[in-house]
Amino acid sequence: MSIRLTHPASIEILGELQCWELLDSAHIGRLAVVSPEGVDIIPVDFMVRHGAVFFRSAPGSKLADLTEHPIVAFEADGRQWGKRWSVVLHGRADRLWDDGEIVASGVLGLVTSSPTDKWNYIRITPTSMSGRRF
Repeated sequence: MSIRLTHPASIEILGELQCWELLDSAHIGRLAVVSPEGVDIIPVDFMVRHGAVFFRSAPGSKLADLTEHPIVAFEADGRQWGKRWSVVLHGRADRLWDDGEIVASGVLGLVTSSPTDKWNYIRITPTSMSGRRF
């Protein structure tokens, strides 16, 4: 395996507004949750709104893990203007229970890639966010 070193000047550190704009342009992210086996990474379809990330979930181990350990990491990446970007946020994942809050979030309109019914709505409220373009 060879390692290619990148000149530090070729990495652009992104501001919070840039991070949100890039997240809003993406549709699939990776959710890192604590599970009984350790840390698990799960791809999720998502949307951003009101300074938070929203996704839908079917009942199962992911939802149970989030209930038990709501502190999560979330990452999305993509390509823009011939450069790659990556945004990582850390925060708390909470299930939305209030119908008004669910409707206001817009998550009901989120189309998911998986054919399973996803009637659980989750909001990740970030405590920190970082982004890079390279």
